[in-house]
Amino acid sequence: MTGEAFTRLRGHAQALTKSQFLRNVAAVATGIAAAQAISLAFMPFLTRLYGPEAFGALAAFTAVVNIITPLSTLGYANAIVMPQTEEGATAVARLSMVCAAVAALLALVFVFLFQTHLARWTGLDATPGFLYLIPISLLLGAFLSVANQTAIREGLFKAKATSHASSTLLMNIGKLAGGLLAPSGLALIVISLVGNALNYFMLLWLVPRKGAFLVRRWFGTGGIRDAAREQRDFALYRMPQSAIRAASIGFPVIVLTALFNAGTAGQYSITVLVLSAPVMLLGDSVGEVFFPKITMAIRENPVHASYLLKRASILMGLVAIVPFGAIAIWGDSLFPLAFGDRWARAGEYSQWIAIWMASVLVSRPAVATMPVLRLQHVLLAYEVLITAARVTVILIGSYMGNDLVAIAAFSVVNVIGYLSLLLFVLWRAHDLG
Repeated sequence: MTGEAFTRLRGHAQALTKSQFLRNVAAVATGIAAAQAISLAFMPFLTRLYGPEAFGALAAFTAVVNIITPLSTLGYANAIVMPQTEEGATAVARLSMVCAAVAALLALVFVFLFQTHLARWTGLDATPGFLYLIPISLLLGAFLSVANQTAIREGLFKAKATSHASSTLLMNIGKLAGGLLAPSGLALIVISLVGNALNYFMLLWLVPRKGAFLVRRWFGTGGIRDAAREQRDFALYRMPQSAIRAASIGFPVIVLTALFNAGTAGQYSITVLVLSAPVMLLGDSVGEVFFPKITMAIRENPVHASYLLKRASILMGLVAIVPFGAIAIWGDSLFPLAFGDRWARAGEYSQWIAIWMASVLVSRPAVATMPVLRLQHVLLAYEVLITAARVTVILIGSYMGNDLVAIAAFSVVNVIGYLSLLLFVLWRAHDLG
């Protein structure tokens, strides 16, 4: 009996090692893990060189950019994986770049008109001219998004992971050097943009320059009208959903900066940055590989698709228990120990944010499944409702003059929202069978 069980176990292990899906997940996870490990390894040094105010300025600038970044490609970059033909994919890439060019021009005008207000919100009052980096960031983000989505379509997960990890290493070395020479929020902003540029160029260097990766084919207007019509769901639902989600996630940074100070925003941003590492490691890895797999499963075998979604969700839940459970219990002691005494408030934030991040990880397969289930309109409605709840609770906490209450309420609302979304998608997937 034992011998038979061992034989079956060995057979399952051999099957897993031959699984292309698991190899792809491993490739993405390895790159993200390396990038996260690099960032976390540098973090104790960076938090001792840069104060909470510097990280708060970076967080506020990033929040503004992240809110408008989905508008730059109208969400079409995410649709590159959808067309069945190579020409269809490159037409979507061209459409994304045209949208990005228009968005960058509009952003330039917006910064010119509202420079003073934006500088106050982002903590760049002393150097408002650097807000003109926003249009550059939008264009760079569009190039990187198109390149990443093309790599996913072509199955070039290893190259994507390598470029991400390598650029992260160089970016953190730059931040360390900047902290030794002239630590400031401005230095963090500029070096972060350079890191994104390195990521893009390294990816192009690692992939074969043919097919959908012929960059010259990303320029022009050929086929963009048909691409816009065929993938309109991404513009109608994914783009506003992404923008609303970025706004609701970035809103605490802006509120904390405006109603408290940049240091408080920096405490919050470091907490989110550190605790989002496991989410990026597993959530993004599984999501990027799970999306094409669940797409094929729903087309060919809906019953199996429901099983895949349930299994992935349970696995994410089991994985989330260990890191986030420890932070929820001991975060107030661990953060000051790891990052310095100036970050004690971040440790208190972490005990609530850890629960929020665990819910993000558990719901990641469900979110990846929603486009192929044609539920992007539901995701948009969800983001509108959850954003209203997020804004309400954090404003109430902030006006009470208690930043910890604001962060705790914000985290609880997120947990309720993500778990509700997971249950809804599981129900819809089950109906397919």
